[in-house]
Amino acid sequence: MGAASEAYEQLLAADPRQPSLRHNLGMIRLHQRSTARALPLLEQAWAEDGNNDGWLQSLPEIGMVLYHMGLWEDARLWLGRAATHAPPGTTLAPALRDALHRIQPRDHLAPEVLDPLQGRALLRYAPRESDTYVYAIDVVGTCNLRCPTCPVGNFPAAQRPRGHMALDLFERILDKIMAEAVAARPAIWLFNWGEPLLHPALGALVRAVKQRGLPCHLSTNLNVTRGLRELAQANPDDLKISLSGFTPERYAITHQRGDLVLVKSNMRLLRRLLDEARATTRVWVGHHLYKGGEADIPAVRALCDELGFEHHPIAAFYQPLERLVDLLEGRGSPDPIVSMLIEPPQVYLPRIAAARSTRHDCELRFNQTVINHDGTVALCCNVYDQPNMLGLDFVDTPHAELEAAKYRHPFCATCMRHGLSYTIRDASKLG
Repeated sequence: MGAASEAYEQLLAADPRQPSLRHNLGMIRLHQRSTARALPLLEQAWAEDGNNDGWLQSLPEIGMVLYHMGLWEDARLWLGRAATHAPPGTTLAPALRDALHRIQPRDHLAPEVLDPLQGRALLRYAPRESDTYVYAIDVVGTCNLRCPTCPVGNFPAAQRPRGHMALDLFERILDKIMAEAVAARPAIWLFNWGEPLLHPALGALVRAVKQRGLPCHLSTNLNVTRGLRELAQANPDDLKISLSGFTPERYAITHQRGDLVLVKSNMRLLRRLLDEARATTRVWVGHHLYKGGEADIPAVRALCDELGFEHHPIAAFYQPLERLVDLLEGRGSPDPIVSMLIEPPQVYLPRIAAARSTRHDCELRFNQTVINHDGTVALCCNVYDQPNMLGLDFVDTPHAELEAAKYRHPFCATCMRHGLSYTIRDASKLG
C-alpha cells in the first residue's frame, strides 16, 4: 500500500485537477489510519465530484472505517452522506444502521456548553457509554475486595463515606430522577466503586428501577453468592462480571481477597438462576488483562461461550483519577501493580491525551451524575476522595445546579490540563 500511495502522490502532483486521484489517495491513507492526511483529500474530492456513482461504495466504507477507529463525529458526517445519497429503495446494511443510531446526537443534550473554567464553549457529542443519560448510584459505599488498580485497594487514606444506601433514600432518588426527566429513559447503574452484591436488598433496588420502566445495569466481582437468586428474579438489563486472570495465582494478585474458584462457581450458578427465572439479563465478562494475561483469553472465552455470556477483554488500567494526576505530576511512588500493567499510565496517558479533542466536552460531566450511598453527589465516576465530591445532596439539589457545580469544580481544569477528560478523538491529530 505504501508503493500505491507514492504512485498516487506523484500522479496528483503532475495533475492536481483530478478528483479521482485525490479520492484514491485519500482512501489509501484512510486505510493506513492516517486520517489527518486522508480526510482533507476526501473532503476536497467529495466537493469536486460528489455526484460520481463511485462514491456509493466509498461513502459507507469511509464512515465505517472512521466509526471503528472511534472517530464518531467524523464518521457521522460520512455515514450521513451514505444514507442520504443511497439510491431510492436501498436497504442500508445492519452495521451501518447500527453505527448511525449510536452516533446520532441525543435529544436530551444541548449541542454545546460554556466551560467557565476555560472561558469558552465546548461541543457535545453522542455519548459513548450510553445512548441516554446515566445515573451511577453507588448503592454500596465499599467493596469486599482490595484490587490494587482500584481506589478501594490503592487509596486507603481517602476520605470516603462507607455503608449501604437505605431503600427509602433510593426510592426518593428514583422519584426525583423521574420528575426531572433529564432524558426520556435515563439508565440507572447500581455501582461505582462499591460491590452491589453486598447490599442486603439488591433485588428490591433492581425491582424499584424496573417498576419505573428504567434500564438497570450492574457491575460485580461475583465473589458474593448471597442474593444471586433474588437478583436473577429481579431481571436487571445488564450485568458485568469483572474478571482478571484465570489462574488462582494471578487472580489473587489482581483481585486481592478474591476467590477465583468461587467466581467460576458463581458464574455457573448465575446462569442456572437466570434460566430458572426466565430472565433476559445480558451478562458480559469484562476481562481485565495484565502482562501475560492474554494466555487466559481462550479459556475465559470458552467458559463464556458455554454459559451464553459475552466476553470483552481489555487492557487493565489504573484508577482513580486523583492517583493518575499524582503520577503525572511526580507525587509519590507508583504502586507495584503498575509494573504488571501491559502499559504503564505514564506511557498510555500522554498517548491518549495527544489524540483527544480539546474542542469537545467531557462525557462524564454532560451525560452522567454519580450518587454516593449516602445520597451526596460526586464530581464524576473517576474520582474517589472527599475534595472531589460536590458537597451537595442529590434529592435536595436541582439538576441544573448539580451540573453547574461540576463545571465550576477546579479538579475538572486539572483533569483537562492533563488530557484525562473522557472525550472523543480528534482525526486531525492522527497520522
